[in-house]
Amino acid sequence: MPSQRTNDEDLLADLQGGIDRGEFRLEYQPIVRLGGGVVAGAEALVRWRHPKRGTISPGEFLPLAETSGLIDHIGNYVLDEACRAAAGWPRTSDKPGFVSVNVVPSQLRQKGMAADVLNMLGNVGLEPRLLTLELTRGLAASETASIAVLNDLREAGVRVALDDFGMATSLADLKRLPVDVVKLAREFVGDVTGTTESSVFATTLISLADGRGVEVIAKGVESREQAWRLAELGCRFGQGFFFSKPLGASGMLSVLRQGTLRG
Repeated sequence: MPSQRTNDEDLLADLQGGIDRGEFRLEYQPIVRLGGGVVAGAEALVRWRHPKRGTISPGEFLPLAETSGLIDHIGNYVLDEACRAAAGWPRTSDKPGFVSVNVVPSQLRQKGMAADVLNMLGNVGLEPRLLTLELTRGLAASETASIAVLNDLREAGVRVALDDFGMATSLADLKRLPVDVVKLAREFVGDVTGTTESSVFATTLISLADGRGVEVIAKGVESREQAWRLAELGCRFGQGFFFSKPLGASGMLSVLRQGTLRG
């Protein structure tokens, strides 16, 4: 039986080749305004279509990409491709068509990151206010340079979100980091309709974010009851399979033209 190390080494070699061969593609999961189903925007999700292994889960290749230093190449591709796609999305005042892109701390440490992002937005024709950068985990207190990058981008109009709020990111992150949006972890969304600990936590987290003027997006919404309860608690946006699975570029464009999903 091959060792885990051998499997990781093989996958790492394939990962580098996959980047060079352009095997990565994006899908988009709609973010919907709760209570009406208006499609406000989408989160960009990277997919690896390996020519022999088929689709490889992000949970399998992203940790390896991060430890090997390849995550910046993938992350920069995702950011550029997502913004190019979003620049062509139809939008109105109540359907802004923003795109949300995950970033990791190492991307923020790249020299000239803020200027590069703003130049890219100008080149593709996307307003900064229509890009949200999602921190997949909080930044260490020592990463003052990365926090400065986020502040520079926010001053230009780019929004910053904390992903998995309440789990991977914490209340301390909400207080310390420059944040416009939090994404409520799916662990709290699943039981939000019952008189459970998760419901109490969700209520508290939404209230705390709202008190700081921070928008809340609920992840993993899978039922109408969850959507209604979250709206009742003051959460304005949600994403999950109740509304739509992740879509290819053409599918996302169709949804945006349609304008609404069940709410």
